[in-house]
Formats: sequence, C-alpha cells, structure tokens
Amino acid sequence: MFQIISKIFVMFLLTISLMRLMGKSSIVQLTPYDLVAIIILGTVVAEPLISTEFMPTVIRAAILVLFYIIFAKLSLNQIMNRFLLGEPSILIKDGQIIEQNLEKEHLSLMQLLSILRTAGYSKLTEIDFAVLEPTGSVSVIPIPSARPVTLADLDIEREYEGIPMAVIIDGIVQKGNLKLVDRSEEWLLEKLKQKGIDNSKDIFYAFVEDKSDKLYLSLRDSADIKLREEIKVKNKDAVDDSKFSEKNKELYLIRDGRLQLKELAVMGIDKSELLSCLGVSNFDDIEEVKIKQRRKVKEKN
Repeated sequence: MFQIISKIFVMFLLTISLMRLMGKSSIVQLTPYDLVAIIILGTVVAEPLISTEFMPTVIRAAILVLFYIIFAKLSLNQIMNRFLLGEPSILIKDGQIIEQNLEKEHLSLMQLLSILRTAGYSKLTEIDFAVLEPTGSVSVIPIPSARPVTLADLDIEREYEGIPMAVIIDGIVQKGNLKLVDRSEEWLLEKLKQKGIDNSKDIFYAFVEDKSDKLYLSLRDSADIKLREEIKVKNKDAVDDSKFSEKNKELYLIRDGRLQLKELAVMGIDKSELLSCLGVSNFDDIEEVKIKQRRKVKEKN
C-alpha cells in the first residue's frame, strides 16, 4: 500500500514538473500539439502505477517534453505555425454566416449561436465578424453601434490609476509586490496604524494602486470578534446596575479618517452595516463619524 501511495506521489510531482517545463501556454491556450502532448504524457506517467517500471517512464516522459519544447519553438516560425496550428477561420463576415467554413471546422449552427450568446450577442445583426481561432476560441467583433460605450466615446478623460497590487494576502505582507509599487514595509505598517490596525495578521486582503497613495483592505472576520472579546474581558467585573446612573457619551466610529475598530466593537456595529448606513462603498473619503451612546456611570455616595 505504501509503495502505491509513494508511486502516486512521485508521479504527481513529476507530472507537475514536466507541465511547468512545457510552459503556461500549454494550459492557457490548448493547441493541437498541446492536447496531444498532454494526453500522451498522462498515459506515460500512469504506467508505473500498474507496473514495476519507473526510470524508463521518467526517460520516456522527459523525451516527450523535449519533443514538445522543440515543436513549440518551431511554431514560432510562420510556416511551421500554419502547419502545426492551422489558420483562423472566418465564421461570420459582414453579419453573414459563412456556411462553408462552418462545415470545414465541423461546427454546427446551434454551437455558433450558443457561442455568440455566451459572448453577449443574441442577434446576428449585431455581429460584424466572428473568427474561429487556432486555439479553438471564437473572437466576436460587433458592429460599431453594438459595441460597449467607453469613456472615449463620451469625451471623458480619466487619470491613470495604475495597476492594483496586492500587498497583504491572508495576513502575509507581500514584500515583492511592495517593491514593484515603490512602497516600503514601514509605509504599509504606518497606513495600517492610521486605520487603527496594529497587526497585519488581522488583514485578509489589502491592495494599493501604484499611482495612488490609498490602501484598500478587507479585514478578517476574526479581527472583529477578537476586539469584541477584548471588550467583554475588560467589562467582566461590572457591578450591579442599581449603583449606576445613565449618562450620554459621544463615540467616534471614524475619527481623522481612521476607522475606530474598538468603538465599533463596543457598539456591536459591523463594518458592512456602517457602510450601509452611510451609503458609501468604502471609508476612504470620510473624515469623521460619531454617535451618542447611553452608558451607566457609578453614582457617588
């Protein structure tokens, strides 16, 4: 039993390594020789699971991957590319279906209409061109009047915001991504402190745009729970209510642009509830939010 499990584990790692050598294009765009190579590779690496051969299998798999890499390099040549991948086929031209090309590519009319609907076009009159690519995907080019409206169509200029870059994933600071946007770990920690957060472990996901100084983040659910538990522990020795009188107190939920997590926990308000009450999608542009809280204060003798 152990031998079978070890074989499966080793062949699994070997297959992943070989697929990595074959490159990402073998997964993203499945060409004819990609498909053939993957099928044969799966057959070759499965052989040791039902036989005692191991090294011969590794050698055969390595030779297969070597041939694949050679064919991938050859496909960079235009003539070889045409031979290995074929050429794009025009399925619709000027809104008219080319039946001959459908038959040539063994594609039915129902399949074509389904592809068009999936692309968001239910009427054939909205299509200018449809092209079957060598990878098997269909590129749909609509007529100008059916294309989505862009900011350029409306003569609206928008400042370039840059690429959103994740700086915290599952509580772990992504130092490499910080370097890509010319930010330091100290900058990130300072931004977190401004939002009332002392530990990056409380962040589930955070990202920054390389042309902006704003940090967008999503807290872990456990971060709010932990803060509420701290409040409960601090208040566990509360005395009898009869010895207290009511007094109003103002609580800042957002102060100087910073979200006050402990105050939210005291009031039992969730961040999503606060966003809903304020009618906004984030807290970045809010300077201050405060509410009045009734609390009991111990009476003097």
